[in-house]
Amino acid sequence: MTITRRQTSNITVFKRTAPEAVTYDLSKSDSVTITVPVASTWTSGPHWHETHAEFLQILQGRALVKLGDRSGVYGAGDGVIEVPIYTVHEWRRIAGDDDQGDLMVREWTIPEDGEKEGFFRMLTSFLTEPHPSSLYQAPSMTPKWVRTQIEHWIVVLQLFCIFHSWDNWPVLVGEDSGWVSWAVTHLVLTFSSAIGFVLGLRGTYGAYVSDELMSKATRENGARKAR
Repeated sequence: MTITRRQTSNITVFKRTAPEAVTYDLSKSDSVTITVPVASTWTSGPHWHETHAEFLQILQGRALVKLGDRSGVYGAGDGVIEVPIYTVHEWRRIAGDDDQGDLMVREWTIPEDGEKEGFFRMLTSFLTEPHPSSLYQAPSMTPKWVRTQIEHWIVVLQLFCIFHSWDNWPVLVGEDSGWVSWAVTHLVLTFSSAIGFVLGLRGTYGAYVSDELMSKATRENGARKAR
């Protein structure tokens, strides 16, 4: 069976519904504007980057931002927040802060190599597929009951494949990116990517990104590995 994914490379705005409602605006190259509406439970989740410094700018509302072992409330007047590489960070709406309206945050990275746009295109394109858990190809002799069990893990496996490919390392144990946390995250994402490969899962799909962005990301990734 051939797996067909939606062509989303020309879409610039992606929306996910409640309870984790969020809108990703990718209309500007090399950045994303994230809107988290009132009452949404969306969070970026604690994670770190290893090849990209990240920058956050609150455009509207207030956000609770965790940066390493510090956390604070930031608003539109607080300027740009820099997230150095290997620094665990997370941001979200402030619970009960509904009178502030929608929270809008702009994110971008240095180097500006398409990583930010590519990551969010992969993430949101997959999560907004009509039936994301069915987007895999098990070996032909796999029993039906095994296929049923596999489908419970496809979403997680696919997300881990994307994280692994696009410099997004989630905290799976502990609260920081110390060596134990680093080792566990790398081991889990590498193992998940290997299992995902057998099931036809990849970290990057041509249906989700333009040829230009694909070439740019491939070129920059190759240049980093050559250094």
